Amino acid sequence: MAKNYYDYNPESVTLDGEQLSPSAISEKVLRYESFVNEVLKSDLKYNLEERDKIYDEISEYMKLQTTLERLQSVEALPIKSKIDVGCNFYMQSRINDISYVYVDVGMNLHVQMRPSEAIQFIQKKVDNLNMKAERLSDKCIDIKSRIKLILEALAELQGLKVDVKQEQRSIFT
Repeated sequence: MAKNYYDYNPESVTLDGEQLSPSAISEKVLRYESFVNEVLKSDLKYNLEERDKIYDEISEYMKLQTTLERLQSVEALPIKSKIDVGCNFYMQSRINDISYVYVDVGMNLHVQMRPSEAIQFIQKKVDNLNMKAERLSDKCIDIKSRIKLILEALAELQGLKVDVKQEQRSIFT
């Protein structure tokens, strides 16, 4: 006969063969809730922020790649342009020579490269950053699943009804 988990009796809750009192149950519930709120949710927030930083860095590299590709297609020198010097404040600039550019390769280290070398570097760097972002996304998924598992266990321990499977409507009907 299948056990109905929603028939909750606080007198019959056992852990490792020992029967738990309602006060012991509430103590464990509080301990697990604080673990979820203080540890898991802060880890999730940190990993999401780190992933967003990586996506911002990818965006900057992609902008640089687009700019370099456009500069390579220009044949007339000097080139007049506007450069963002920060906080969306632009200054007029003139580019006399595009044979070398300086690229931030990480750790605030700038390396002089030809535009074609810089584009190759950027492609490898973006691939590497995408792998890092994917690993962080996997960590976030793992943390979210742990949070959900603990919350479902807490709900079961407290005798709350949890609708694990949500009704889904068919798109074909």
